[in-house]
Amino acid sequence: MVLARVLVAALALTACKQSLFDSHGDDTTGDGAGSGDTMVPTSCPATCLADAAADFDGTAGGTGNHWAYLEDQRNRQWAPMTPQGGLVVGADANNKIGKCAGSSPSACSELPGALLVSTAGATSGADPSLAFTAGMNQMIQLSVRVHVPSGAAMQQVRLYRNSREDSLYTGIAMPGMTLEQAVTVDALAGDRFLLAFAPPAMGAADIGVQFFVSATGAAFPATCQLALSFSAASGNTVANACGAVYTSKDYNTGAVAPALAAGPFVELGKAADIVPDKYYEGADVLVKTGDTTTQLWVRHDQFVPSYAGFTITDEDLDQGGGLGIGLFETSGGTPDIEITTCTDPNVLTFAFADAPWPNDHLWHFVRVVHTAGQVRLCVDGVRVASFAAPAGQLKSTFHPYIGRNVVWTPSGAFFDGGIDDVRVFTGALPCE
Repeated sequence: MVLARVLVAALALTACKQSLFDSHGDDTTGDGAGSGDTMVPTSCPATCLADAAADFDGTAGGTGNHWAYLEDQRNRQWAPMTPQGGLVVGADANNKIGKCAGSSPSACSELPGALLVSTAGATSGADPSLAFTAGMNQMIQLSVRVHVPSGAAMQQVRLYRNSREDSLYTGIAMPGMTLEQAVTVDALAGDRFLLAFAPPAMGAADIGVQFFVSATGAAFPATCQLALSFSAASGNTVANACGAVYTSKDYNTGAVAPALAAGPFVELGKAADIVPDKYYEGADVLVKTGDTTTQLWVRHDQFVPSYAGFTITDEDLDQGGGLGIGLFETSGGTPDIEITTCTDPNVLTFAFADAPWPNDHLWHFVRVVHTAGQVRLCVDGVRVASFAAPAGQLKSTFHPYIGRNVVWTPSGAFFDGGIDDVRVFTGALPCE
């Protein structure tokens, strides 16, 4: 464990489930494949905010302009589909979205009034998708029902927030069957929730789709504990949509104005641009007595020689617990990412896991999920490492720091790169 191993020697000298899934998506394993005990609604609930099928009218935004119809190009770029004869059609004409009306595909009898989606297939380079943008900070439920006609190819269904890496659910819709899933989330104003159809092989015609967005009535935030978008700064602080502001600091001089730069993709806006000695300090202690999800976008520029660069940490060397996510340079000169927690502060022991980090200085999505006795690390939606930890192991008495360690010796801020869209939730999102 390099992050801890390099630093613990110096320290020793001084002695130092609430699931985000609802209905058919209750998740206890962190893999997004849980099952629930309540049926997904067959119509948009009384608190309906948007109904994909009812709102579809062949225009670019649908009734109320709640929707966007996009070809998901699988690379954090989306191209608007074109209204054409009551449909919306992609650059690949086999990607199209219409509606059950005067037609008799089997999907229409299974899901009356549904949308009809056709997919081009895995070799196309783009997938048809529906996007709903949240207008305010609010807890919402996203309810999805998908029916693939008998005889068609199975279809992968992806429900995600802002980019494919930030996955809320991935499932396979089998021919002749109806896939159902509901997910509850604390949505931030401007969050885009996309339902994409990404067939693993062949495309299919006339897939029946219902997609409802409804308010839950729960007070915001319900599961969100931390949400930093870095879209704008006020003085020396940036807003935390789910708690107290974070203060931008210089390790030597104190509070300073934040430095912002371009984020991982246009829709996310600005990101924190962090250089050594600069970091952000929070004011709230995170509640991590049960399942938690910690995620953020990271761009690593370069290492400070001999030092690890922490992206976010509240690791607690006084009481034990906390979570550190950092990058370090291996003896071979390549970068690794490591997740770690202090398991015993008295003798400074740690649980940890590490994995190679892409050495390309580009943006990557990091998600750490603690559930079912495991802390799992995913990079860009792929699980790369894990370690065992009982429930509550990641609780901490420290508030989070971004861009520096907490009480390590030597103390300092050694991260050099970009960080964006930092979020911590109560509950376990799928790690992959």
